[in-house]
Amino acid sequence: MRARQWAVFSTLAASVLWLVSAAAQPFDGLRAVPSAAEGQDQGAAREFTISGSHYAFAPANITVDRNDLVKITFTAADMAHSFALDDYRIVKRAGAGQTVTFEFRADRSGKFPFYCNLSQDAKCKDMKGTLTVR
Repeated sequence: MRARQWAVFSTLAASVLWLVSAAAQPFDGLRAVPSAAEGQDQGAAREFTISGSHYAFAPANITVDRNDLVKITFTAADMAHSFALDDYRIVKRAGAGQTVTFEFRADRSGKFPFYCNLSQDAKCKDMKGTLTVR
């Protein structure tokens, strides 16, 4: 009888382990969804230095490939400015002469506007640029 109990117990334990591991995998109803590491290229690391000065970004346009890790060093040269990129939920502010650095993964293709969202001067709203993700 003991051998039979052990066989039932080990079969049950193996079934539970299999169900737990299957439940841990993302599932879209038809097949397992690949993880981020399996389903997409991780891209390259890209670094940009952007300056905000005289109500303009320099450079005003940056281009990266999809899935690149983008590192931006933003400096407000003459007065306080911000770098706002709504599609990636990024808003960074730098005081006059200050620098902020941030990173994000460019995981969507398209053209995404960035701008200064400060309202200390009416000309701040004219500060615009574009992130292009190929």
